[in-house]
Amino acid sequence: MEQLKKILLVGYFNKDKNKYSYSDSFYNKLSELGYTVKKFNYRKKIFFLSKVNNWLINFFLCRKAKSFNPDLILFIKAETIYSKTIKKLKNNNYFMVNFYPDNPFVFWNGNSNKQVLNSLPYYDCFLSWSRALMPVLSSAGCNDVYYFPFAYDKDIFEKNVNLTEQDIDNYKSEVCFAGTWDPDREEWLTGLVQKLPNLDLVIYGNLWNENLNNNSVLRPFLKGEAIYRDELIKVFKTSKIVLNFIRKQNMTSHNMRTFEAPATGAFLLTQRTSEQAEELFKEKEGIDCFDSVDELVSKIEFYLKNDDLRRLIADNGKKRVKEFELKIVLKKFMEYIHKH
Repeated sequence: MEQLKKILLVGYFNKDKNKYSYSDSFYNKLSELGYTVKKFNYRKKIFFLSKVNNWLINFFLCRKAKSFNPDLILFIKAETIYSKTIKKLKNNNYFMVNFYPDNPFVFWNGNSNKQVLNSLPYYDCFLSWSRALMPVLSSAGCNDVYYFPFAYDKDIFEKNVNLTEQDIDNYKSEVCFAGTWDPDREEWLTGLVQKLPNLDLVIYGNLWNENLNNNSVLRPFLKGEAIYRDELIKVFKTSKIVLNFIRKQNMTSHNMRTFEAPATGAFLLTQRTSEQAEELFKEKEGIDCFDSVDELVSKIEFYLKNDDLRRLIADNGKKRVKEFELKIVLKKFMEYIHKH
């Protein structure tokens, strides 16, 4: 194919610069690679009725594509874009790629829908963060499936954040978890503090206060709502152990924390999956893993007593994770498109 120069990036772009949007990172890195990139915010609120708003978004997307005439339309999730819109763009000979950061086959949590599945055959390439999902996506009609792990933004997670004494006092802990509440995460953390009630644990994230019972053993460990960027990095850097739980929809794969925490130099203790423990990292070399509450407790106790080993693993993880910096992963993908 001819050299790609112009990219229309369809994603969610957050106006609040203190928060984090993966689409913004894609925009910045593609721009750094020399492409002319235009944003299209598919979650923009144009009309107060959601159905009318969605129709308008789809209409304006087609109009934006026609006026900009991109060499590539790159969708980041875009779950509200109709399959008939994707088909129309395909019929107009646009080269189209989708990176879907959730599981497109999981409907029960609202992260996908039939429009997403009906669109699969029209994409020229579909980016999958999961090895296990790749054959399923091919069977569902995807023309080309490319492995694209949850690469991290170097400018955010390798940033040299200044830690004051007050920051250390505010954020330091033995163990931290930063993430939105869900019942599985509650079960894991409840089991942990029942066995280690005196653990210096902090929990940050949305929906914890709303969903925990008033008598939950986790309530004393809640520190606040979701944290982003510099504040998140400060929590990681001042905690001895960063916990990570893999949601069921991520199956045997990984999530964004898999790379974000090691990129800051933190020690990551994550729920074991084959992809994390065998392919992305090596267990007990760049990260460590658990798959039961007892193993989680045992490893926390072990690493809190073995500072040198914990720091060595964290250092190895920081070196290993550099391969998964977003600019590098995007560059490889764009080279793949040109070749194939």
